[in-house]
Amino acid sequence: MSAGEIELLPGERVLWAGEPVQRPFYVAADGVIAPAGLIVTIAALWFLLAKQPSGGAMAGAVVVLVIGLYGAVGRSAVRYLALGRTTYAVTDSRVIARSGLFRQKERASELAGLPAPVLKPGPSRAGTITFGPGAVTLMGVGEPKRVRDLLTKAIDEAKARQAPPETGTSAA
Repeated sequence: MSAGEIELLPGERVLWAGEPVQRPFYVAADGVIAPAGLIVTIAALWFLLAKQPSGGAMAGAVVVLVIGLYGAVGRSAVRYLALGRTTYAVTDSRVIARSGLFRQKERASELAGLPAPVLKPGPSRAGTITFGPGAVTLMGVGEPKRVRDLLTKAIDEAKARQAPPETGTSAA
């Protein structure tokens, strides 16, 4: 990602920019959602084929079928395709992810408000870096240890800049 693709704050500088080098189709959360979606899909199909409903019951069963299919495979497919259009940037004050399947959306988290980054190694020397709920997640990052170390240093420096200056205490 070049600095021209993101709007930098005044005085902000880019420390690292990249994009996912690996796009996982399934992630840990899919271990529950995908099987549940499959069960819902099978139940909706059974209801549609065995009971042959009409009117509102049929419409409701079709809605349940679509929800089940989305949970079983659609969610993973949308994430996989969106990661193909994802870029990341770490500046001296923020971590930014720009992603979206049809329309690019930019999410940013202030470094000074983030806890230490957590690295979950993945296959092929890629990994996912998380910061906790509600914060930007960097999925499929190449050289994840280097990026995590850079983020740790940047977070520490951002917090130090926001800390009030130490004042000397003197006994009077």
